[in-house]
Amino acid sequence: MKNSKLFLLLIALSFSGVSFAQKNKDVKVTIKDKNGKRDVEILPHFIQFGIMSKNHEAFRKKYKVDVVYENCVISPTISKQAEKNNLALAKSLTDKYGETWKKDLGIIPYGL
Repeated sequence: MKNSKLFLLLIALSFSGVSFAQKNKDVKVTIKDKNGKRDVEILPHFIQFGIMSKNHEAFRKKYKVDVVYENCVISPTISKQAEKNNLALAKSLTDKYGETWKKDLGIIPYGL
């Protein structure tokens, strides 16, 4: 009887630990440079290629999604990765906000 209570207690504690570990918090990275330390929030992001054509600060604040511009040279591997990332993020935004986010973004993300 004592062993079964101990066993049940251990199972209950392990499940509470698993549910606690699943909580999601914003990810921040600390950058150190000559100006000191500063925290930078890492947001989900669209991957674009080429020269930055537009400032996406308003979009970033409204939707908590960033746009990251990569090099102009696109390898097949990076192309597939960017397309998969952008399609998944676009689906998530469409499910949550409908089609309005596309107008607010002002560009067509790579692969869409």
